[in-house]
Amino acid sequence: MSVLVIKFGGSVLTSESALQRAVAEIYRYVRDAHKVIAVVSAFKGQTDQLLRLAGSYTQASVSSATPHLVATGEMRAATLLAMAAERSGIVTQFRSANEIGLIAEGEHLNANPVSIRAEVLTGDLEKVDLVVVPGYVAENAAGEPVLMGRGGSDLTAVYIAQALGIDARLIKDVDAVYDGDPATVGDSVRPYESLSWDEALKIAFPVVQGKAMRFAADNGLTVQVAGLAKGYETTLGTTTAYRKASVLKRPIRIAVMGAGGVGSKFLERCLEWPELIEVDRILVRDASKRRDHPLAAKFTSDARSFVRNDVDVFVDIGTGVSPSAELLEGFLKAGVSVTSANKQAVAASADKLRAAAKASGAMLTYSASVGGGAPIIEALKRAVAAGHKVKSLAGVLNGTSNFVIDQVEAGKTFDAAMDEARRLGFAEPDSTADLDGTDVGAKLKLLRDIAFPGQSPKHIEVGQITEDSLVIPAGKGLRYVARAYPTPEGLQGSMKLEVLDADHYLVGARGEQNRAIIELDNDETWYVTGKGAGAWPTSESLLADTLQIAREMPLK
Repeated sequence: MSVLVIKFGGSVLTSESALQRAVAEIYRYVRDAHKVIAVVSAFKGQTDQLLRLAGSYTQASVSSATPHLVATGEMRAATLLAMAAERSGIVTQFRSANEIGLIAEGEHLNANPVSIRAEVLTGDLEKVDLVVVPGYVAENAAGEPVLMGRGGSDLTAVYIAQALGIDARLIKDVDAVYDGDPATVGDSVRPYESLSWDEALKIAFPVVQGKAMRFAADNGLTVQVAGLAKGYETTLGTTTAYRKASVLKRPIRIAVMGAGGVGSKFLERCLEWPELIEVDRILVRDASKRRDHPLAAKFTSDARSFVRNDVDVFVDIGTGVSPSAELLEGFLKAGVSVTSANKQAVAASADKLRAAAKASGAMLTYSASVGGGAPIIEALKRAVAAGHKVKSLAGVLNGTSNFVIDQVEAGKTFDAAMDEARRLGFAEPDSTADLDGTDVGAKLKLLRDIAFPGQSPKHIEVGQITEDSLVIPAGKGLRYVARAYPTPEGLQGSMKLEVLDADHYLVGARGEQNRAIIELDNDETWYVTGKGAGAWPTSESLLADTLQIAREMPLK
């Protein structure tokens, strides 16, 4: 289990609107198979505001009640981040300083950590992908809240990292540690790729709290200082070196097709990243209906002139095979990288798209096409890249149908469950593809192509979901399961309702969740889970692909 501590300070959590940027940073690592402990500061300026408020009552003395008041800033930001992460499909647990047994000694406003119940965190990470804890706040031996000095969330992060024997990544409003102040000196300053602790203690303050650096140095920790969504950082540890590689200085330009539920949410997310993403044009059926949209000037209905190589990425959020397949191939042939949430188009044209991407050197990504916020494609690609052969693949791959099954299991009628799925945005008005296997079939094809390259299925058994088929035996669970596995006779598979034991991993997929089980030739079994339907998790996956392309693309 790979675990990383990521700390978000007030310099990046400028307000509630910045929470989703932090979620994107967390999901970046979760989808790459890391478990994350997020340490969270109060929103920008809130600690100062609360300290001033406390001071207006206590005047010259420091009240023992002050930490109680000030700690509400961290609690508010941390709990809201946990909720935002859950909304985007990340399986999350919130823990307070009390729950993780974080004990500190010293002054009420400047204490130092001395112990923690690390087993609480490791136990949580066996079950979830993200644990969120408030920084800066601990308790003393008497059970009273204490604070760990200004910038104390850095100390919380490195202390947790030391207790678990892992690395810490401190997210700041600068993308590295520089040999001067970029805000005042400008481009003449140089960023460090790495910085020894001796040098860091001289120049990295106030970017990193002094107490945190001394603790990390004394304990031989490795600490990264980075900005949001960046592919580089300054590593604080044993050596000092300047960063040599150049990085993209401008936002990537993107063209988008689709502005429905998922498309609108994705465009909203793009507006959160003006320094990294510039929306150049948006293809919709009727551009005249979008006049009140903040990107109204970018809308067009002219598909004929939409494919041009003046953008870096094409984001396909269309439905159906056409025109998505043609546009995807056209952009790839023009050397433009693409990401798609349209499983039908990608599955129907997968060979053509891969050939076009290979010929032009552009990147083809489609993580959002399968699993929504469940990074199933990433897990399979990671297994294959490591040289493993996949023995079998099984999964709950349609969030809409799983939500309906779950609701029927809870006592609702089939029609009421479908109505609720539509109300929540999980189901389209015409949900035929979610119920007859069409949607799952396209997803399973994309997964088969990665897990079993070059193999065509000899037989795929397909079942449908109807009102009469949702009969759930007592003590059991019912799920629509997709399977694929090689046999001496060829690749076999099925997509159908299955009665499973109540404690089966796939039965644990609740509501709109997706889950997958990947069995490998080394006898390892990988488990993947996340929300598989809805605008939030799907747009999160699209954004992750887009930002990954931005990190990996060569400079133009």
